[in-house]
Order: sequence, then C-alpha cells, then structure tokens
Amino acid sequence: MKEINRLNDLFVRYLIGTEGDEDILENIVNAVLNDVGFESVSNLQIINPYNLPENENLKESILDVKAKTKDGKKIIIEIQLVGNNNFIKRILYYIAKNIASELKENEDYINVSQMISISFINFNLNISSETDIKKEHKCLQLSDINNPTLKLDAFQIHFVEIKRFVEILKNISIDDYNKNKLLSWIDFFTTKDLEKNIKKLIGGNIIMPKVIDKYKRFVADEKEMSAYNERDAFLYGQAVMLQYEREEGKKEGIDIGFKKGIEQGKRQQQISIAKSLKNSGIDIKIISENTGLSIEEIEKL
Repeated sequence: MKEINRLNDLFVRYLIGTEGDEDILENIVNAVLNDVGFESVSNLQIINPYNLPENENLKESILDVKAKTKDGKKIIIEIQLVGNNNFIKRILYYIAKNIASELKENEDYINVSQMISISFINFNLNISSETDIKKEHKCLQLSDINNPTLKLDAFQIHFVEIKRFVEILKNISIDDYNKNKLLSWIDFFTTKDLEKNIKKLIGGNIIMPKVIDKYKRFVADEKEMSAYNERDAFLYGQAVMLQYEREEGKKEGIDIGFKKGIEQGKRQQQISIAKSLKNSGIDIKIISENTGLSIEEIEKL
C-alpha cells in the first residue's frame, strides 16, 4: 500500500470533510470529545465540503473542516504541523472571527452558537504547571477562578498533541487501546506501516475499514495526489523554514545584525529546501512556487 503523510491537512480535509461521509467526521469528533468526558454529538452537517478545485495551488490558507450539529453547535477541526505557544492566540482569534461572522449587524446575540474547536497539533504546547504541560489532550473553557466547576459553555478549545499521544501508543495495552477511539485515530495518522497495522486499527475503531478504503482511493487518484504533492512541498518548506530561523537565523543575527542574519538565513534555507525537493523528484515549477527561487536557480542546484 502506498504511504503518504496522513497528517497533510489537504488529505485530512478530504478524509473527514466530504459530504456523504459524515460518519467519519462524527467518529473523530466524538473520539476527541469522549476522551475528556464530553457527550457525543450526532447528525453532523459539513458546512464547507471538500472540493478539490478549491484546494489546488494553496499557500497560506487554513485547511479546516467546519460542521454543525442539529442543535446548532459549530465545530471546527484543523491540523497544524508546526508552531509554538503563539498558536493558542491564533485559535482564539479564529474562534472570535467565526463567532462574529455568524451575526449580521444589529442581530440578537442570543443567536451565537456554542463553538467547539479541535486542533490536532504535531508539536507540544508548554503551558501551565509541570504536570499539566505533559497532558496530551488539553481542553480549555471559560471558568470561575475560585470555582472551576462553574463554567460557561460558549466554547471548547481542544488541543490534541500528537507527539505526546505517540509516546502513549508505544506502551499501551490492546485493551486500553480498544477503549479509546482517539488512540486509533492518532495511530492511523502516524503509523509508519499502515498495511501492517490494519487489523489493530480495525479492532480499536469500527470506522477504520471505511477510513482505510477512502485512503486507498485518495492515493490512487492522480488529481488528488498532484494537489497533495504541491501542498506537502509547501508544508515541508514551512517546517524547514521555521526550524532554520530558530537555529541559524538567530545565530547569524548575533554576529551581523539580527535583520541581516534572518535574511541570509532565509536564503540559505530556500536553497536547502529546493535541493531536498529536487532530489525527491518534485517538479521544478512546484519547487519554485514554494521556495521563491527561480527555475534557473533551481536547475543549477
């Protein structure tokens, strides 16, 4: 079976954001909610259905999946591969923007829906106490500082920290694995050999046969894979850029001035990314679009 990066947000949106497959979306949402003791939701309606032409040639867009429940709750799911604690501020802004977009001018505030934000993040947040920062699933709500049981249900913000869950998967028993559907989802997204782990995945979650079948259809579709490759090249470049700026750009900034150091760091990083992508067989035009280097520069590498 062909292997791709199943945390690629374009693939995730295809998987859980397609009309007619709402049961897959419902399963992953409830896996997250049930993991921290919330009730399941049902009858989800996808607000922004997956559409390949709308997702081609993407750059900075947030590839999320939005849905609503029969009683009006709004749910937003997204994948974020790189980031830090500042990601929390972006989520707060994004939730506020979505709430504001629900109301027209002079409309009654009573019409504001409960908002549930679910972010699968491939980095660790370092917040709160030493004990709390190690929790792999963080759920934030508004609550009274003197009486935490007094809460407003206006929104839930879920951060599912994939790397911490992967560590749990290394030592968990099959019985515990089968009790928590969120573990099977993390396993599906991160396992290095999907075909080898199919039996385990199916044992942990009844939706997995459909999920795996949809995955096979995705990797067999030339148009979907073309869009995937372009998006993956962009995401790879984004990750390398962040890492390079952290390790090299700041270091050079100490010696030659921060601004100049960052500029030189970015240039070297662009060349490094382009070389890696070229060696991987990625089309030169795609490399140029995602690194900012000209086709002539890339051909000389």
